[in-house]
Amino acid sequence: MPWRRKAQTVLGRLKQQVKLPAAVPGVRLRGRRRLAAGAALVLLLAAFATALPLTQKAWAVSVDGQVIGWTGDREATAAAVNEILARDGAGPGAAARVSYSPVPRYKVKLTPTEDMKEKLACSLLKLREAWQISVAGRPVVAVGSEEEARAVVTRVKAAFPPAPGAVLKKVALKEDVTFTPQMIKADQVRSVEEAAAYLLRGTDETRVYEVKAGDSLWSIARAHDLHVADLQQANPGVTERLQLGQKLNLVVPRPYVTVVTEEEKTVSEAIPFAVETVKDGSLYTYEKKVKTPGEAGSKKVTYALVRENGQVRQEQVVTAVVEKEPVTQVVAVGTREPAVVGTGRYIWPLSRGGGVVTSRFGQRGGEFHQGVDIAAPTGTPVLAADSGVVSLAGWNGGYGKCIIITHGNGSATLYGHLSQIFVREGQKVTKGKTIGLVGSTGRSTGSHLHFETMQGGAKKNPLAYFKHQ
Repeated sequence: MPWRRKAQTVLGRLKQQVKLPAAVPGVRLRGRRRLAAGAALVLLLAAFATALPLTQKAWAVSVDGQVIGWTGDREATAAAVNEILARDGAGPGAAARVSYSPVPRYKVKLTPTEDMKEKLACSLLKLREAWQISVAGRPVVAVGSEEEARAVVTRVKAAFPPAPGAVLKKVALKEDVTFTPQMIKADQVRSVEEAAAYLLRGTDETRVYEVKAGDSLWSIARAHDLHVADLQQANPGVTERLQLGQKLNLVVPRPYVTVVTEEEKTVSEAIPFAVETVKDGSLYTYEKKVKTPGEAGSKKVTYALVRENGQVRQEQVVTAVVEKEPVTQVVAVGTREPAVVGTGRYIWPLSRGGGVVTSRFGQRGGEFHQGVDIAAPTGTPVLAADSGVVSLAGWNGGYGKCIIITHGNGSATLYGHLSQIFVREGQKVTKGKTIGLVGSTGRSTGSHLHFETMQGGAKKNPLAYFKHQ
C-alpha cells in the first residue's frame, strides 16, 4: 500500500539519522510486549519525522532590501551572486547588495535554482525585458518593445526624404535588420528617437558649428581637421552657399544602416544655342557683330535617382522631351584690316598733363631704364599718346597689367603697371582715348605709369617728344 511504502521510506531515513538499537541489552521482549514496543518505536519515529522539517532552515534572499526568492542552500546562492557580478565586471563590494534572512523551511516554497539565478541577474544588473535590434547579425541597440523596434525602422527609412520636386518610388534598408526579445540592462534601453539616431549616426557624440561671416566649407573643414567631403557627408544637401547662423554638424556619421531610396524627378532644362560665325568685310578685324541673336531651347527631362543615406549613387535619364528648339546665334567677324596711322606727334599719356617724372630714360642703378616713370595716384586716367591699334592688352611680366599700341610707320607706345585696362587686343583707338588707369601691378615700387616709345623696334627717349618735360 502507498502509505506503508512511504512510512518505510521515512523510517529508513530516520534510522540512518537516529541510529536506534535493534534491541535493548538485558531486556527480552516476548509476544504482546514485543508488539507494544514496536508500536511505540513507530510512534516515536513518526513524531521525529514530523518535527524534523520544523527544525530545518531556509533563507529569504533580498537584493537592495527587496525579497526575490527563497533558498535552502545559502552557499550555492552566494556563489551564483559572485558569478553574475564577476561576468558584469562589478567590484567586490557589489555582493553586499544581497542579504539573507533565515526563515522556517516549512513556511516558504523554495525558488528553483535556475529561477533564482535569473531573478538575481535581473535584480543585480537591473535587467528588463526589451527588444534587441541587430544589423547583419550584430546587436546594435535595444528598445522597449517589438512595436518600438518596428517604429525605429520606420523612422530610419523616413530620415532621407526625396529631393524637392522628386517622387519617392521605393525605400529599403541595404542591411538585414532583425529584432529579438532579450533581458537588457535598463539604462541601455533607448527611446525610438534615440535608437533611430544611433543607427543612422553610429555614435552619440554631437558637435554643432554655427556659420559666421566669411566662412566656407573649406575653411570650416580645415579649422576642425576635416575634409570638405566629411562635412558634406555629415550634412546631406549642404552647398557652398552657406547662410549666416546656419548650423552644421561636425561629427562624421558612421551609420550602421544604409537607407536606399529610389526616386523620380522631372525638371525643365535649357538647351544651349549654337554659335555660327560669318565673315564680314565691312567690319574691322577687331570688331564683331551679332546678326541673329541666339535663343536657348528647353526640354523636360525625367531622371531616375538612387540615393544611399541621401547621397546620389546613380542617376539615369528615363525620358527627355524637347519643348522648344534652340535658335542658332549668327555672329559676323570683321575681316577688314584697320588702316590706322598715328600723327607722329604724341600727347602726354596722363590726363590734364598730370603726374611727376620720377625716373628718366637711360642708365639707372646698373641697368638701362627703357622708358620714363610718371608718378600719379592710383586710378588716374591713362590716355593713348597717339591713334593706333591695340596689339597687347593684359599681363606682361614685370610690366604687370600692360597695353601696347602700334601707330603705324613702325612706331609704338607701351603703358605699364596699370590697375585697370579698358581696351582689348585688335581694338582701334584714337589719340587721347582713356585706355586704362594708373596702378602698381607687376614689378613696381609705387603707384606710377611706366611709359615707353618705340620706333622700328628700338626704344626711344619718350621725353624727346615733349618739350615741356
